[in-house]
Amino acid sequence: MNEVERLSNENYLESIRAHAAFQNPCDMRERDGILLIAGASDFPGGYWNAAARTNLDVRPEKLFDAAKEFFRAKKRGYSISVIEKQDAGLEKHLLAKKFESRFEIPCMSVTAPLPVPKAADGVRVETISTRRHLEDFVEVSVLAYAMLGLPEVHTRAMFSKPEALLADNLIGIIAYRGGEPLATSIALMTGGCGGLYWIGTRPNAQRLGLGALMTVVSANMAFGAGAKVVTLQASKFGEPVYARLGFKTYDVLRRYGPRLKT
Repeated sequence: MNEVERLSNENYLESIRAHAAFQNPCDMRERDGILLIAGASDFPGGYWNAAARTNLDVRPEKLFDAAKEFFRAKKRGYSISVIEKQDAGLEKHLLAKKFESRFEIPCMSVTAPLPVPKAADGVRVETISTRRHLEDFVEVSVLAYAMLGLPEVHTRAMFSKPEALLADNLIGIIAYRGGEPLATSIALMTGGCGGLYWIGTRPNAQRLGLGALMTVVSANMAFGAGAKVVTLQASKFGEPVYARLGFKTYDVLRRYGPRLKT
């Protein structure tokens, strides 16, 4: 594992903790190299209800058994994330246990600041710092991620404690035109890495180049704050945008979970 991969993977792990802090209520337990999170809704996604190793020396079966017991008691589904290069043994164990792969997304990164694209007329970018910013961030995220199939109830549950977005290790931005919030992004700072999350554009602001603008502004702010690498996990819609901007794929993330009953 090279330094870019190590820093990026550490950022992704910290992003699970950060998303736990956004939710209320949230039961987060971390012990003996295992992180377990039961968030503010029963959505079995990788940030709502999740299990992860904080130490790669933890045996896959130990993580599997801890997650099974924790979520069985809560009567919830859950996800375990696998980063292909570092988690081959864990992935093999999950497949042997008949866990299903729910989706696969590329892990991408850049190691230098990017040219800033020209903003559409009247668009300005503000750093999240006020209660209004927090409210606008949630509203844009609800609308943007509904287009990707995430129901509103789960997005609102994720940000049921929005003041956590003001944490010292987060740099959040919102694009506005007039008084209307159009697009969002967060950079999570961990050591020498900035991880980009919740890059989204509301439906009526599509095709204004806001995805590219928010990605580049967030990335450059992360570099300005000391990042050596900026990383993200791309949606199928975002991947070609990030590739055009200069992001390179360095690994693949898959999320596994118990087979859902039909």
